Amino acid sequence: MAGVLKMENGTQNGARSNHDRDTWTNEVNGSDVKREISPDKGKGLATMSDINTAARINDGSAMDVDGQTPHAGSTMNDLPDEIQDITANLLPLSHILMRIAQFTHSSLQDEILTLASKALPQGIVNGNANYSYSSAEDTSPESLEKKKSLVDWSMDMHTRWTKLLVIAEWSKRSEQVSRLISIRGHLVETMALYPRVFWDMVGKVKHELRFAKVPSPDLKTALEILSNADASWWPDFGYIPLPPVSLEERESWIENANTLLSVRMSFHEHETLPLPFRGYTIKSGRVTFKVKGEFEVDLTISEEDFEKQFWFIDFRLDYSPAPAELSETARLVLQDRVNRILATDGLAGCYKYLHEFVLTQKIGEFCRQAVELSRARWVDTLKVERLHRAMSIQYWLNRPHSSGSKSWAIIGVHSGRNADGSQDPKATSYIKLRWFRDNVEVRDLEIPFDVDDISIEALLTTVISRHVEYLLSTIYNKLVIKPRFAQRQARLALEVSKDDPLDSSLTLQLFDDENATLRVDPLTGSFTLFPQHRVIVECQRRFNASTNPAEEGAGFLERLRCEYTLKDLESRARCIGWTVLKPFIPSDELKSIVYSNNLPATARESYTARWLRKQGWSPQWFVMMSLSLGGDQWWLIELSAPRPNTIAGSGRLKTFIKMPMASGQLSLSDTFFQNLTVYATGMIAQLTDLRELHTKGMAHTARVSSNYNLFQQIKIPTLYVRLSDMLRSRAGSTRETPEPWAKDFIPIIFKGIQNDLGDQEAAADAAPSSPRRVKIIAEARLAVTDKSKFTFLKGNVDHDVAYNSRIGQFSLRLRADMGTPVVSLLSTRIQALERLVDFVEAIRKAGKNAVPESVTLREVVFTYCSNPPASSPPDGSSEGQQPPSQAWKVRLDLAKDRGDDVRVVLEKGNPHLRVLDFLTAMANSAKFETLPFCLLFTLPLYRGLEKVENTWEAIAANNEGSFQVFHKSLTWVTVRFSLPCPPGSRRQLNLDLQPRVRNSKLMWHVYRPNGDPADKGRNDEFDKVLQEHVWNARGNGVKGLVTGAAADPERGVGNLLDLIDESVRSLVGTPPPPPPTPQQQQAQAPGQHEPMPALPAAPAAGPPQQLPPPGGGAGRFPQQQQQSMHQMQQLQQTMHHQQQQQQHQSMHQQQQQQQQQQQQQQQQQQQQQSLHQQQQQSLHQQRQSMAHLGVQANMGHPQQQPRPGANSNAPLVVLD
Repeated sequence: MAGVLKMENGTQNGARSNHDRDTWTNEVNGSDVKREISPDKGKGLATMSDINTAARINDGSAMDVDGQTPHAGSTMNDLPDEIQDITANLLPLSHILMRIAQFTHSSLQDEILTLASKALPQGIVNGNANYSYSSAEDTSPESLEKKKSLVDWSMDMHTRWTKLLVIAEWSKRSEQVSRLISIRGHLVETMALYPRVFWDMVGKVKHELRFAKVPSPDLKTALEILSNADASWWPDFGYIPLPPVSLEERESWIENANTLLSVRMSFHEHETLPLPFRGYTIKSGRVTFKVKGEFEVDLTISEEDFEKQFWFIDFRLDYSPAPAELSETARLVLQDRVNRILATDGLAGCYKYLHEFVLTQKIGEFCRQAVELSRARWVDTLKVERLHRAMSIQYWLNRPHSSGSKSWAIIGVHSGRNADGSQDPKATSYIKLRWFRDNVEVRDLEIPFDVDDISIEALLTTVISRHVEYLLSTIYNKLVIKPRFAQRQARLALEVSKDDPLDSSLTLQLFDDENATLRVDPLTGSFTLFPQHRVIVECQRRFNASTNPAEEGAGFLERLRCEYTLKDLESRARCIGWTVLKPFIPSDELKSIVYSNNLPATARESYTARWLRKQGWSPQWFVMMSLSLGGDQWWLIELSAPRPNTIAGSGRLKTFIKMPMASGQLSLSDTFFQNLTVYATGMIAQLTDLRELHTKGMAHTARVSSNYNLFQQIKIPTLYVRLSDMLRSRAGSTRETPEPWAKDFIPIIFKGIQNDLGDQEAAADAAPSSPRRVKIIAEARLAVTDKSKFTFLKGNVDHDVAYNSRIGQFSLRLRADMGTPVVSLLSTRIQALERLVDFVEAIRKAGKNAVPESVTLREVVFTYCSNPPASSPPDGSSEGQQPPSQAWKVRLDLAKDRGDDVRVVLEKGNPHLRVLDFLTAMANSAKFETLPFCLLFTLPLYRGLEKVENTWEAIAANNEGSFQVFHKSLTWVTVRFSLPCPPGSRRQLNLDLQPRVRNSKLMWHVYRPNGDPADKGRNDEFDKVLQEHVWNARGNGVKGLVTGAAADPERGVGNLLDLIDESVRSLVGTPPPPPPTPQQQQAQAPGQHEPMPALPAAPAAGPPQQLPPPGGGAGRFPQQQQQSMHQMQQLQQTMHHQQQQQQHQSMHQQQQQQQQQQQQQQQQQQQQQSLHQQQQQSLHQQRQSMAHLGVQANMGHPQQQPRPGANSNAPLVVLD
C-alpha cells in the first residue's frame, strides 16, 4: 500500500531528510563558494560612483554586487513564517557610505584649519627669510606635532573606511547572510525556550511532589524498634483485623471476573474491538491481548458495569532483542498513560498507543545496533543518524569509485494511508524501509527485512547484497550479448546471493582453467579481482577509479581477457610440446581460411593468427588458432610436400579443416592442448586408415557416434569393417559353415594417442617406430551373439583385450605409430580371439565339472574333476561309491612366441600325464573343442588304472606277474596282465576298454580283443575267473555281458577295474594250467572260441593284430588319433544332452515338491503323472539325441548280428 513516512515534526510526510546536509556547508545554491580577497582592498578608497554602482537601496533587501536588484519578495520566500526577517529595519548601505564620506570631508577641513592655527618654527617667526634646514627633513617640534596630528587623522579615517570595505564585501552575499542571521536568531530564540520549559517543568514537579517529601529520619525510634521489635511510645489503635480470605473465595472471585470479562468481550466490546486484539485469552481474572511480533498487555476490570473502563495490569514486549520486563519507572509511566487512554478511548486507543509505542521502540533498537556496528566492525564505513521516529544509515562512506554519489537506507514508520492520503480503517502503521542507491531512490524493489527479530546487520547486509547484485548484473548483461560469450566460446558466470554479498561474484574465463572473479567488498564497496596478477591488478585499479563502474565494467573485463590470453598463449603452448610458428602461407590464403565462413564484410573482425605443431607430427601438418572479437577459431591445416632441398613447411596449402571446438575447450589449458593433440592426431590417423582400406578394397563405412574419450562437441567418425572380411578360418576346421559367434560389423573407434616410448606391450603390437613418433590408440568392439556362452570370462582377457559380460562385448585395444594403419593389427587380433572363443565354448559344454579359473589370450587355465554318485545304487548297497575326487588343473599355453602351437601343461600327479602327447595333439588339431570333455570322461578310467598299477607294483616286485597299459588313443586303452609261465609259452590276458552306447547311455565296454595271440582259447583260466566274477556281475555301475562287461563312466568303471584286478590276482601264485591236447582244442565249441566279429560301426583301421611292447611313446598309436577325436566329439555331445535332461528333470521335481506341500491329498496322483511325463520326455529326448549323434542301436539294425552265445537282450552300440 502506497504511503509516506512520518519523519520529524514540522515536516511533510515523506519529505526528504537532511542527512546529507554536509554537502551544503559553505556553499551557495548548491555549488562551492571560494572566498577571494577583494582586488581593491588596500589600494585606496572607492569612489562614490563605484560605491553607488556596487550598492543600491533596495527597500530593505540585501545589496546585489552586479547591480541587479532582486525582488523584495524573493529573498525570504524559502523561509518558514515562524522565522522573523531581521532585514526589514536595516539601513541601506548607501546611507552609510554617504555619511562616512561627508564625515571624512568635514573632518579633513577641520584638520587643515587646526594645522594652520598651530605655531610656525622659530626661525620663520623671527623674520629670517633666508632660513634653510640644515638636515634632510624638518625635525622641529612644531613640524613633528603637525605631522603627528595628520597621521593620527589618516589612521582614524583608514580604520573607518576599512570597516566600510568589509561591510561592502559582505554585502555581496547579503541575501545568504541575511537568511543566515534570521535563521540564527530563530535558533537562539528556540534554544532559549528549552531551559525555560525545563525549569518550569522542574518547578512544577517540585511543587507537585511536596506531599512526597520525606521528613528527617527518627533515628532514636528506629534504633528502639530494631532492637526491641517495638517502641514504648507506639500507640495501639485497636483496629479489628480483616478476616482471612480463603482459597475458595479467591477462586470464586477469579472465576467471577473471568465470567464478566468473557461476557463483556463477547457482547459489549465485540463491535469496537480492534482487529489485532481479536486473538485474546481470559485467565486468572485478566484478559491478555497479544499482537504477534509486538507486545502482550494484560487488562482487567474493577466493576461489573460494562461501561466502566479496563485497567492496566502488565505489559510485555514480543520481539527480540527486547528487555524481559520493563523497569519500575517505565511501568508506572506506561500504566498511568494506558489507564488514562482506556478511560477516554477504550481498547482501540489502547492498541493504537501501544502499537505506536512498540514501533518507536523497534526503531530505537535499530538505531542502537547501527551505532554499535559503526563503532566496531563497520567503523569508518557507516554514518548513522536518528530522525525522530526514523533513522538513516549511510554505507560505503569512503568507497574509491563513484565519487559524488551516496547510498543510504531510511527506516521509518509508515502511516498506513493510501497514496491519495485516505485512511484505511483496517490498516495500521508499520515500519518501512526506503533505499537510496547512488542518490536515487529505488522504488521498484521491495527489500524484505524482519521487524520481529531485529538485526540491523542482517538488514544492512541485505541492502548491500542488492546493491552488489545491481553492479554485477549490469556488467553481466553487457557482456553476455557479446559474440564470444553468446556462442559460449568463453565461460561467463554470475552468482548472486540475496543475503550475503560475499557470495555474489562475476566469473570470467581467461583461458585454461584460470578465471577472473569480480567481487565487491561489502564493507568498503571497493571492487576486488582474483587471482592476483599484474594484468588483473591493473584492471582492478580501473574499476576502482571509474566514476560509473556499472556501465564501464564490461569494457574493463573484455580488455582484461584479451591481454591475459595474448600474454600466456605462446608460453603455455611451448611448455607442453607445441611449437609456435609464423604462418608459412601468404596472407591472402590465410584470409581465405579465417573468412571461409562467408560472413559479411561488416561482420568480419580483425584477427591474430598463430600456427602450432606438435612434436612427433609429420612436417606437413599444423594447427592454426585465430583470435578475434567475433570468436576464437581452430583449424587443421595440411601443406603439400615440400620440394627437395627446401625447408619443412614451405609447401602450398593443400587442405584445411575447421575443428569444431566446444566452449569448454577454448581454455588454453594443458588439458585442452592434450585433447587438441588427440583430436587433431585422430583426424590424421583416420585419413591414414581410410586410404589403407581403399587400397585393399575392403568394404567399410563411417558413422558419427558418441566418443566419451574426446570432447563433447567434437565427433571423430567411427569406422565400420566386416568380420567376414578380416576373419580367416584356420586350416582343418571341422565346421564347413561355422556359426558366427560375433556380429559381422566391427567398429574401429579412435581412443587417443600415447607418448610413452617405453611401453613394451605397445611396441610388441605395433610396427617398429622411431623414438619420437606418436602412437595411435584405437579400439575395436566385437559384440557376441550369445552371451551365455561366455559366462566364464571375467574382466580382462589380455592386457589389450577385455570382455564385458553384462553387454556381451569384446574390446580390442590397438596401438600403431602415427601414419601406420591399425587395420592390419585388427586381423591378427581377431584370429587369436576366435581360437580363445572356441576353447571357452568347449569348457562351457563340458558341464559343471570343468571350471575355468583364468581365461586370457595368452593362456587358459581350468580345473576338472568327476562328481561323486548322487544317490545309492539301486540294490541299496554302498559298495562301489567313491569319495569326492580331486580337482586337477590344466593350463593351455597360448603364447605367441611359438606360433600357433598350444602347449598343454598338467600338474604333478595328474592321471592324464600318461597321455600328454595325445592331449597336446588334440589341442593343436581342429578337434580341440573336445579336449575338456575328453578329460572329464576319461578321468575315472585313468584314476582306476593308476589304482590297479599301484596294486600290481608289489606283485611285480616279487616276479609273480605284471600289469601294463597301452594307449591306442585317448579313449581306446588296452591293459595286459602277465603271469609267470614255462618258457616257450605265454600266460597273458589282454583287455580293451572303449566307450560305447548301451540303451541310449554312454558306457565303458571291456572285452577281450579278437585275434589276440595270447588268447589260446575262450575257456582258459582267465576266461573262467572273468566269467565267474566280471562277465556276469551286476550292481555298482557294472553290468556283465557274458563275453564282456559295461560300466558307468563315473561310478562304475573303477568298480569294473577292481573286479578285473581281483579276478586276475586270484590266479597269482597258481601254477599254469596244462596245455590242451589237440582233441580238446577240436572238441571246443566254435561259438565259444571264435573271436568277436567286428561291429559295423568299428573304426576303419581296426585294432592291430598284435600289441606293441611297452615303451616307444608309452604304447600310443598316432594313426588312430583322428578316429579317437571323432569319437570324443560324439561322446561330448551325448553327455551334454544327458546333462540337460538331468537339469530339466531336477527343476521339474522341485516344482512338484512345492505342489505336494500345498496339496497333500493329490500327492500320489501327481507323482504318477510326473513319472509318466518324465519317462515320455526322457525317451523322446534320447531318441532326438541319438538321431543328432547319428548313433543307432544294434537291435533291429540290418548290419548288426548278435554275437554267438551272447544275450540278445543286451545290445551294444559302437561309436562311429
